[in-house]
Amino acid sequence: MPELPEVEIIRQGLARYVPGKTIASLEVRVPKLFTGKIEDVEGQSVIGIRRRAKVLMIDLSNDKTILVHLKMTGQLVFQSADEHEKVVGGHPQEAYNQPLPHKHSHVIFTFTDGSKLFFNDLRKFGWLQLLDTNVAGEYGMLATVGPEPLGGAFTESVFRERLSKYPNRLIFQSLLDQSLVAGIGNIYANEALYEAGILPERRVKDITDGEWSKLYRAVRHVLEESIKYGGTSDNTYIQVDGKRGDYLAHAHVYHKKIANPCGHEVVRKKLGGRTTHFCPIDQT
Repeated sequence: MPELPEVEIIRQGLARYVPGKTIASLEVRVPKLFTGKIEDVEGQSVIGIRRRAKVLMIDLSNDKTILVHLKMTGQLVFQSADEHEKVVGGHPQEAYNQPLPHKHSHVIFTFTDGSKLFFNDLRKFGWLQLLDTNVAGEYGMLATVGPEPLGGAFTESVFRERLSKYPNRLIFQSLLDQSLVAGIGNIYANEALYEAGILPERRVKDITDGEWSKLYRAVRHVLEESIKYGGTSDNTYIQVDGKRGDYLAHAHVYHKKIANPCGHEVVRKKLGGRTTHFCPIDQT
């Protein structure tokens, strides 16, 4: 599923088109994918689009917010009234390559200017949830998710304190724990550990002061770089303008045979059910 950079890119893209538009109608074709009252959406204007962890938050003018989680195969497509302008965010699938709406278009927002926002989902694992804005940030997993790693309040001391809650864990596993830090997935955990020169199988308690500093900077850097290059296109991700994200071309170890720039062979290993990619020479 999309990680933090991919969802942030979708947010940025849709934020250029959707805010300020008024929702004329909402069509829910698969009821299980939308929770809330349709009448609380129709007639409302979109005042902003936010992100928390890997969840998009569409704020409405009546103090309601629609949470959107794309999960494994979800996709958001904004299309202008004349169909000449289209922006896509989420997962590309061959089944989606047909005129909209199609059989995988399960939720459709139609705006008063005739433009539309489609929620497509091949496997129907994604969801939309309508909540009061003042409680939306505490819904489900958002109530326990850790701080945003690119936020101003995310300092090195906060980073170290949160990951040190479980000193005997492997550092790779702690980076993936969404309750400790929001939005860091497999790709970015691997890349950050490489940049910091730390082996993924090291215990949290054995990370030195200097290594904590390096890892903190590396986490922020790889996330910023991914956003800069449009995210990743590993498996089924596509960015909001329909182009494939280019970050993997700049990655150092993830899905690489040779680590860049050191030139050493990359080792792949299962840790806690997840595959790590690392350089056994440059990482210690």
